[in-house]
Amino acid sequence: MLAEEYGYQVSPRPAADTVGVRAQVEEFRRSAQRRVLWMALGSLVFLGVFYAIFREDPVLVLMPLTAIVLGLLAGYRSACVKAPRTLLALLENSHWQVWPCRLEEIEGKAVHRRVVLLAPDKSVAASFVAVVPHSVWLGMTDGRGVLWIAGDLRFQGVAAVPGGRPLWVIEPEKPAQRSAAPAAGSGGSGFDELVSEARSAVVWNMLN
Repeated sequence: MLAEEYGYQVSPRPAADTVGVRAQVEEFRRSAQRRVLWMALGSLVFLGVFYAIFREDPVLVLMPLTAIVLGLLAGYRSACVKAPRTLLALLENSHWQVWPCRLEEIEGKAVHRRVVLLAPDKSVAASFVAVVPHSVWLGMTDGRGVLWIAGDLRFQGVAAVPGGRPLWVIEPEKPAQRSAAPAAGSGGSGFDELVSEARSAVVWNMLN
């Protein structure tokens, strides 16, 4: 594991064992259910209006009704069943890695941020794109800090602030995105402090 090669801490137990992590996955599931419910209510309103206009032609009403029902079922399965299971499985099969990182804005993206994981020599070890919680974006001075990362750095993973809350999903950047990313460079002593924190026993202390 690259984090271990760099001397960064790795949690002794799976990320899912951290207090509050499973509860957050359940919160994500409930939030997805609420979104699907609102979509269903909006669809009912649309169908009511559509029926009032075309009630003399049942075929025209049946077609959008079928499409909406199938769409809602697919959305429910994806957002409320499949996605939470996938997320929980990742957390159950991965350990937290402590990484010095940098958060960056992405041109043309309103809510997505670049999450850059840094090696001890300040080079970029991996970079991801994610909807970073606003509190994390504002709370990280100069966009630099330490994050906990779960998962294989080549694929979709999970990031969290130390302690495990809040957590969010991160996606690896595509080659075209990485080529447009700013060059690495994080100032001296401040970065050294981040590396020291990543190598300290903070994870062990929090999880044991």
